[in-house]
Amino acid sequence: QVPPLPGSGFAATMSSEMVLPPPAMLRQEISQAVADLAFCELAASSQWAAELSVALPHMPGIDMDPPVLPQDPCRGIASGKLYSSVMLAKTHFSMREYGRAAHALQGFKDLHRSPQALFLRLYALYLAGEKRREEEAMEVADPAEKCQVKNAELKGIEELLVALHRKGALDGLGLYLYGITLRGLELNEEARQVLLQSVFAFPCNWSAWLDLIAVSSDLNDMAGLRRSLAEAPRHWMVWFAQAALHMECERNKEANDIYTQLRRHFPDSSYILSQLATCQYILIDFHLSQSLFDDVRKRDPYKLTSLDTYSNILYVKEDSVALSILARQAVKIDKYTPEACCIIGNYYSLKREHEKSVTYFQRSLCLKRSFTPAWILMGHEYMEMKNAPAAIDAYRTAVNINPRDYRAWYGLGQTYELLNLHFYALFYHRKAMTLRPEDARMWCAMAACYEHMDRKTEALKCYEKAYRCGERERMALPQLARLNQELGDRRRAAAWYSEVLQQASPGPGPLRASGSGLSTEVVEAFRFLMGFYREEGKLAECEACANVLLDSEGPERDEAKAILRDLRSASDGRDAHFAFSSAQDSVLTSRR
Repeated sequence: QVPPLPGSGFAATMSSEMVLPPPAMLRQEISQAVADLAFCELAASSQWAAELSVALPHMPGIDMDPPVLPQDPCRGIASGKLYSSVMLAKTHFSMREYGRAAHALQGFKDLHRSPQALFLRLYALYLAGEKRREEEAMEVADPAEKCQVKNAELKGIEELLVALHRKGALDGLGLYLYGITLRGLELNEEARQVLLQSVFAFPCNWSAWLDLIAVSSDLNDMAGLRRSLAEAPRHWMVWFAQAALHMECERNKEANDIYTQLRRHFPDSSYILSQLATCQYILIDFHLSQSLFDDVRKRDPYKLTSLDTYSNILYVKEDSVALSILARQAVKIDKYTPEACCIIGNYYSLKREHEKSVTYFQRSLCLKRSFTPAWILMGHEYMEMKNAPAAIDAYRTAVNINPRDYRAWYGLGQTYELLNLHFYALFYHRKAMTLRPEDARMWCAMAACYEHMDRKTEALKCYEKAYRCGERERMALPQLARLNQELGDRRRAAAWYSEVLQQASPGPGPLRASGSGLSTEVVEAFRFLMGFYREEGKLAECEACANVLLDSEGPERDEAKAILRDLRSASDGRDAHFAFSSAQDSVLTSRR
């Protein structure tokens, strides 16, 4: 049990510099957590904590001292018979024979007096039920029926734990098991409350934090979780939870800031480095993200977690050589992992072998049905293969697994756009925009739907928002100019076209671009401004635009020639009129 520290809680620490206990104290606490988690067969949390312990900074004087050994996890086991049964159950766990592990601890009365033994028995029942649920779901073809397949052991586990919870007899790990049981029964609000109690009682159980974030996402109440964390005891693990929560809420800059501070305290952590790389990937800084992932691979060359994101970067940059090397290394490390299959799938997708790519994404899902990236990437491949129904099914499954993943919503929107169902596409693009309100791509996608629906005013507002969000592909500016022109506001259209030229021109002025090699948008801007300046009587600017268009090809060149002829004719006429007036004035003067 971690007692609350004096002060105003975690909220007060967010505005100040991050302060963690000394490395020696951190190592002692984490080592105890690793021992307890490993004993209770929570492998993922145990591995995460052990990696964090190794990542602490090197301290020459202290690191050579004898280690402070953690307390024996069997300290709560009263009898030798129970101890032997617990050891037998753990061997069954290691062989993934969960039913046998639960049976080995079945005949003992008052098992609740030994929290570790009780946890092992009920957790074995939970995993046995999950295994049967996945096997039954694989045999069901209808997606709607797959969702109806449940873990049959959950109700029995819940009945045992609810009484102990009312008596306050559950420790941190017991509360974690009760929380995930309630979540499996779709009692999400109760599950969140119990998981909060679990992380406060045993903060180093990283799986409990992840399940707490997931169940808050299911409830669509991340703000409530943030309030709960603000009231939490000031434990250093809350920083990791806060960073993960920011990433879940697409607040990647805030997450990046927290991970940057955490890296000072855990300088050798490959987990923190991977999270930083993922933040930069989502922020579309592919160069920095790739550099960070390269550092991760140097530090932990056999780690595959998050490398599917690294393969996405190589795919976007079309670096087929690096992606091929990564795929070969993933196969050598462990080709039967979801991440390795996604890496190979990306490699075949880059080679335009979409059937093979889909095969590997499907293999990834056979290994881990809830691996959202594989569903999304498979949806992309089906789009390349013009198989819209299969793409929609893949994206919908991804949305059902993780409703906060904007990529699945965005993929659904793009699919319905291709089907010319723009009203449906707008619905899904708006969902994606809600999750990523600062992403210009979402606003551009919504604007395109509004344009197809002939709702130009709404499209104009979306493009303006995309421009303010720093739209990189330069799609919004030309569209802003065109829409203002179509809506009859030629002065604003001229301002946007001038901005197009300003961004395209390397010089300080909008008309200093070279006439050769102009893009379609720049030619369009010069053409509009040529006519606009003529209407406004700015003949010098009109002539400058026309001179640039002389080097273009197409009807714009002929229009520019005609404009220049008219300007010269008008100029010659003005000169002749001026000469005649001057001569007439001279004659009148001489007569006087």
